[in-house]
Amino acid sequence: MTGSAAIAAGRLRSVIPVDRAQRAIADTAARPVRAVAHEVTRPSRARKLARDWGSGNNIVGMDAKQLRDQARHLERDLDLARNALNVLVQNTCGSGIDVLAAPRKAGGKVDRVLAQEIDALWDEWWDRPEVTKMHDYGRAQQLMARSLFRDGECYYQDIIGPVPFYTHGTRVPYSFEMLEADMLPLDFTEPGRRILQGVERNAWGERVGYWFYKIHPGESIGWNTETKFVPADKVNQLALIDRIHQVRGLSVFASSMSRFEDVKDYEESERIAAKVAASMCAYIKKGQPEGYGQGEGGLAGEAVLENGVPIREMRFTPGAVFDDLLVGEDIGTIATNRPNPNAATWRKEQLRAAAGGIGTSYSSLSLDYNGTYSAQRQELVEKWGGYLMLGEQFIAQGPRKQRQRFIEACLLAGLIKAPRGWTLANVAASTYVRPVMPWIDPLKEAYAKGEAEDRGWASPQQNTLLAGNNPNDVLTETADWNERRAQLELDDAAAVDPAPSASTRTGVVHSMLTKD
Repeated sequence: MTGSAAIAAGRLRSVIPVDRAQRAIADTAARPVRAVAHEVTRPSRARKLARDWGSGNNIVGMDAKQLRDQARHLERDLDLARNALNVLVQNTCGSGIDVLAAPRKAGGKVDRVLAQEIDALWDEWWDRPEVTKMHDYGRAQQLMARSLFRDGECYYQDIIGPVPFYTHGTRVPYSFEMLEADMLPLDFTEPGRRILQGVERNAWGERVGYWFYKIHPGESIGWNTETKFVPADKVNQLALIDRIHQVRGLSVFASSMSRFEDVKDYEESERIAAKVAASMCAYIKKGQPEGYGQGEGGLAGEAVLENGVPIREMRFTPGAVFDDLLVGEDIGTIATNRPNPNAATWRKEQLRAAAGGIGTSYSSLSLDYNGTYSAQRQELVEKWGGYLMLGEQFIAQGPRKQRQRFIEACLLAGLIKAPRGWTLANVAASTYVRPVMPWIDPLKEAYAKGEAEDRGWASPQQNTLLAGNNPNDVLTETADWNERRAQLELDDAAAVDPAPSASTRTGVVHSMLTKD
């Protein structure tokens, strides 16, 4: 073999193993993988493997509208679903997330004068914050929270400063426009322009803007498919997002909707059966086959003629005695076995499972409050953590951003002035008052919080906020009350019982905790 041939043969031998290895890797990757390690991943006649429906956005595009429509149907026609929404809204925003001004620099004290100015403007703005001027801020929060949980998402557009053809409802030049999820088309997707389900994003996935319908698609008059672009810095989304990079939200009922529908259908069937059972029915059993034929009077035996048509009637009345039965006849009643004694148990278990899916407590969903104090409190404590998570999410997406815009509008309009050297964040520093956890036994809870305050584990302000009150209002009203009593020369020592000492309170708490 010549030198050139030997070199070519050597190169060929060196390439063949590499080529074979690459082909083996490719064949392995293309070959379907059979799971053998975990039994649950092996399909069988009794178990089918779940199908992968793609990304979160793909799932939303397929199901979001149908889930939204079905959730609205449940709210309209099923009292249990409506109560579930009421519970979520009540424990997330309640009568409205109030915001207490606490302007201060990092590590500094609160500027009380500036705080009072901001609070006064906030109270004025609270009454007419949104563009229709139909709802105060508390009611607007409830509507947005309800849309968030039922529809999976909602939006609001910031209107700040002078706007053509619009006048703000208060001196503060800031309002917002609430928008339902229907206003953002799910089917508007253009990959070339990076528009996905009505949301335009940049290469990093950051939102650039939204393409909203100009008119709600559910309107019967005047609706068209025309859209308008609104920059992302003017629009905020409140959404229930379960997966990373998911753009649109899904209803909180998504995992429990089938169970609610089953409960609805079952209860309707039980109601119909109970109504039938309430209408007592009977039948006449004839002993001989020839008794079913016609006799001389038109029916077997005697008959009554009405307009020449033979009839026979027996009506149930209290104390009725049927003494005109023919030979071989007997009267029997139709038993329906209703109401079903097991219906309540079945319904209870279904609602217990559904409550976990939507994030409410079973007691609140079913309005069944049986159980000991310890059991009820444990359920409340565990579920309250979930309510706090939803409440913090709601505040972060809604009230906190709206508060920031409110402060910006106040500064731009000259309604307040920031101290020298302060930033917008210093002026906008605030305390957000969430719904408070209800007390099952107020005396035990009050003593426990008082003990925590005495031990330095909590401040009086924190305990006052947990009681649902404004610490500044409490101090002001207490000082006013004491001043008024002094003017009237009332004996405080005789009129007011002294507060129990810490040692007495500790003993009371210990005795209460040892009882159920």
